[in-house]
Amino acid sequence: MIERIKQTSAKYKAVVLGALAVLLISITYIVGRHSAPSWTAEEKPAVMTQEQTQDVKALRKQLDISKANAEALKKQLAEVQAERRAPAVTYYVEAPDVDRAAQVVEQQIKEDSPTLPRAAREKSDRTIVTPIKTDKEQQKVDVYKINLRKDHRIKAGASIVNGKALMSVGYEQGRFEALAHFDDGHYKGATVMYNIIEW
Repeated sequence: MIERIKQTSAKYKAVVLGALAVLLISITYIVGRHSAPSWTAEEKPAVMTQEQTQDVKALRKQLDISKANAEALKKQLAEVQAERRAPAVTYYVEAPDVDRAAQVVEQQIKEDSPTLPRAAREKSDRTIVTPIKTDKEQQKVDVYKINLRKDHRIKAGASIVNGKALMSVGYEQGRFEALAHFDDGHYKGATVMYNIIEW
């Protein structure tokens, strides 16, 4: 029985190695997600003025994001602030002025206060709290929940070339992807791809 398992394993070594690589990456991901430091799960909202939300440098510095994410975020925030998009939820906070209201909302988000609407309590990559001072009669505080585009990906899988199974390990950044192929633990070749169209 053991001899048969060894023979089968030797015959399908590349497939077994590929499956083990995928299993190892999956286990690493799961362990990493559950053992991450508590600060990653804690909401850390950034209070920013309307002017700062339209400045790519300020967005990058305050939110610690890439230039591409900051530029995309600036465009989205401009649309929201121009009221081309309706807010997901509206709720009221009593405060002497709009700046103090922004501080109250920031603290409520940090504490995950049950008085906050569900949309404001959702976990996200980044959160911005912005006091809006354009209307003197009805002042408001906007809360933006931001999920960033993930620029880097590591991939694992299997490829079949000329009837032979090869383990593949890859890296993707934006539109560029590179794969390395292995057989019996030896490097056998590479594939480079570029996404022509994204949507």
